[in-house]
Amino acid sequence: MVTKDNKHQRIGTCGYDCWDRTNNIAEIGYDLWYEYWGQGYMKETLISAIESGFNNMALNRITAYVALGNINSTRLLERLGFKNEGIYRDKHLFRGKYYDHYSFSLLKSDWYQLRN
Repeated sequence: MVTKDNKHQRIGTCGYDCWDRTNNIAEIGYDLWYEYWGQGYMKETLISAIESGFNNMALNRITAYVALGNINSTRLLERLGFKNEGIYRDKHLFRGKYYDHYSFSLLKSDWYQLRN
């Protein structure tokens, strides 16, 4: 992910992991450097990634996990149509401690219903 003004300056990441081609499911992950929060970069990036997942990867379901305290990311996913499916306990280990995460999903049918 790069800025609009400087195509060589990296400001974050976004991509798919755990691609289950049998069931057409993948997990999307992303992070954005703090100084670029709130400027629309991640929304724009996620929209492109979601479109690519549904159109080019033939996904039917996209999953995302968000740390419980990450309100901005939770709101962004909800604005994009993701549904909160509950809490995934002890999802990630960070610096010796496990953290719970919300489990979100977006279905292809939901995405195209929202976009029309």
